[in-house]
Amino acid sequence: MQESAPEPQNFSNAVPERPGDSAARYAGLLLIATAVVTLLMVAARVMADADQPTLVESLPAIAESRISYGLSGIARLVSGVTLLAGAWLLLATWIIRQRRATPMVPWLFMASGIFTAVSGLGAAVLAVVATNSADPGAFTEITAFLRWFTGKLGFTAAGLALLVAARYQWMAGGALRFISPLSVIIGAAMLLIWIDALTYLHRFSGVAFVLWLAAIGFMLFTGRVERLFIARFGSAAVEEPE
Repeated sequence: MQESAPEPQNFSNAVPERPGDSAARYAGLLLIATAVVTLLMVAARVMADADQPTLVESLPAIAESRISYGLSGIARLVSGVTLLAGAWLLLATWIIRQRRATPMVPWLFMASGIFTAVSGLGAAVLAVVATNSADPGAFTEITAFLRWFTGKLGFTAAGLALLVAARYQWMAGGALRFISPLSVIIGAAMLLIWIDALTYLHRFSGVAFVLWLAAIGFMLFTGRVERLFIARFGSAAVEEPE
């Protein structure tokens, strides 16, 4: 009995319409969550209106708006945790495992998440201990300094992450190539947070960073980032080496 010839296989759809890396999708969701919680943090902090030139001036304002300031601290803590978790998942994506992009970006985001969470915890503690006293005490001063310092460290680490990511975004092409120069501009602006004379710039760079997180998070969740890297390196890029 003559065997029938095997039907030709169609490899035109070898690359899925929506790549199935769950780590990338969950990382995208967490980056979007970070952006949303950060917006809530900013809203609560604006309502508190407790940012004064000196600690002695800030503490009475914090004491008068404990709930708003405390909520802003909790939101910052949560945003740090979600950024940390999202960066951890980014390390597990095939894009990082296959060295199509550097692991330095998620590691920097993890550092940013840790510092941001500590800063948020410090703000929440200040909301509890703040008084109208002219002598804040050593504990309050140390807590305020840690909130300020770790907050700047977190913002700096995130800015460095954007600068590093820009190269690989350009290499991937597509929409990421359009975002790449924006990553350089936003990342560089974020590093200026240490210059007191440019404090006003922090508002714009902060908003831009939130939009960046939301955009990259959405692209990760929908598989757009993976598709761009597959188009750049080929479908074999998603296969693990034996």
